[in-house]
Formats: sequence, structure tokens, C-alpha cells
Amino acid sequence: MNKLYISFSIILVCGMILSACSPQPPAQPAAPQAPATEVPPAAPQATEVPTTAPAAPAPTTAPAATAASTVQHTTVPSDLPTTGGIPFADNTITAQKDQQRALNGDGFTDGRMERPFNANTMDVYSPFLDITGGTIYPTDPTFVYANITFAGRDSNNAFSGKYGLELDVNLDGRGDFLILVISPSSPDWTTDGVQVFSDANHDIGGAVPYKADSSGATGDGYETNVFDSGKGSDPDTAWVRLSSTDPNSIQFAFKKSLINNKKSFMVGAWAGLDINPALFDYNDHFTHAQAGAALKSNIYYPIKAVFDMDNSCRVAVGFVS
Repeated sequence: MNKLYISFSIILVCGMILSACSPQPPAQPAAPQAPATEVPPAAPQATEVPTTAPAAPAPTTAPAATAASTVQHTTVPSDLPTTGGIPFADNTITAQKDQQRALNGDGFTDGRMERPFNANTMDVYSPFLDITGGTIYPTDPTFVYANITFAGRDSNNAFSGKYGLELDVNLDGRGDFLILVISPSSPDWTTDGVQVFSDANHDIGGAVPYKADSSGATGDGYETNVFDSGKGSDPDTAWVRLSSTDPNSIQFAFKKSLINNKKSFMVGAWAGLDINPALFDYNDHFTHAQAGAALKSNIYYPIKAVFDMDNSCRVAVGFVS
């Protein structure tokens, strides 16, 4: 396969993802999906708030340490670079929070979530799950840094959800790594509560990357836990802290060695009350009818089984314009 063809393929995939994430006008009602072409996943009915996620295999755990062992760190992130940042924006619900809707940004079949609300009634808005934007900093020789900004904190002045970064390393539209942290609270860099999952068997995205597949999901998502609170092949793989300059921002740092020092990759931000690595991509594990929609103009409004969740468009890193 010649270089021209490979380059064209990468540009095509990236272009499809970025175009799907561009700001969209309010969606028109979509035609119901034909039942004959879908295999419903094992999820609660669309009219119910799920008490548990659909059954999914538990991720393989990272190498365990003995109870008496202490993680020894040798390479700790520093302050974020002051130059070379790649900014990105995301739709926010702030202006519509009392109207129980999103105006745009929620396109479930394209893998776009803009639903920081509770299920069905959508009368509880969670600003600590509403991503407003951020910046990726890839210029450091050791770490890639990310600053993710939210509309606010919860009623206890905390970030009480799960937050993460999804990395597409080989630029095929399918995620390769998912970095997650639960309820970050430290102003100092820490690996506590930070996990990294990989898709070792390359089944994320189904037949069509990031798009909803009519046949449903057959894979197990990010099934392998390669890093867990400093436990893994490199105890310094991934870190998190709260921003010291912005009370509404969470900062990540992950080693470039995690992605084999790739110069070009794509990264997107996630936030949710519950983000299950085994359920990626979500739009393959749930039908649109089951997941619901945040746009009132959509036939599947309101949000149902996939709720209290937001993600950003993926940011292209290492591409020359």
C-alpha cells in the first residue's frame, strides 16, 4: 500500500470524526430504527432508568502489588506548558439547564454525548459533568498534558463523577486507550484512583468506527486494565490533579511511552456519573431508542438509559495544516 493511499485514509477518518463533532443545528426528528436490523443489547427498557449497566466482562486487572508494597514514583509531571497548547471547545447545557434539553451537541448515532442530566425527567442538571472545553499540550518530551474545563462543581463543591481521556493512537477512528479517574480531589499530581484501560483485542467501534452499528455490539470494549493507581509496568504512566488556577478544571498527564511515543494521535474528553470501559462504544451497546436523546426535536427525547454523561469532540494532535 503506497504512502499516498495511507495518508488519504488517515485524513478521511479524521475528517469524518471532526465533521461529526462540528456544531450542529437542532436535529430534526429521526426515523425510528427498523427493529429487524437491530439486535437489542442486554439493557433496561427505554422507558426505565437503569439500576445497573448491561452485563459486561470485567476488565482484566493490572499486575497486583502486595498489601505492604508502596508505589515508588520516579517521574512526576510538572506544571503544564505555557505554549504549544491545542484548544478545543464543547457544547454546554448552561443556558438550557432549566429547559431540560440540549440545543445541539447530542448526536448519539455519531458518538456525541451532550446529556449532563438525570434520566427521563431531565430536571437535575450536573454542571460537574458538563464539559465546556479544554486544551491538550503535546510538546513536553515526557508527558502529554490535558486541561479539561467544566461548567461548575457539584453541590458539595467537588467533582463527584468519573472523568477521562480516550486516545485513538493508530488514527482509525477506534479508541485504543481510556484513561479514567473517579472523583479527583487533590491539587497535587497523584496516580491514586487513576486507571488506564486498553482494547487489546481491537473490537471497539464494531463494523463502523464511532458510528452506531445496526447489528449492535459484539465486543467487550476496553477489556484490559494496564494501570491502576500506580500499579502496572510503569508506576508513572498516568496522573491527575485539580487545577490551581481554575476551580472548574481537571488536569491530566500521561506518559508518551503509553502510546509508543506516537507523534500523531487523537484525544477526546469524557465525563459521567458512571463510565463503563466495557460499554465502549456506547452507541453500539445501546440503540438510540434505549439511550434516548437530549434534543427535544428528536423522536427519542428525553434521555433514558444513557444519562449524566458528556464527551467532547476528538482533538487531532501532531497534524500539520
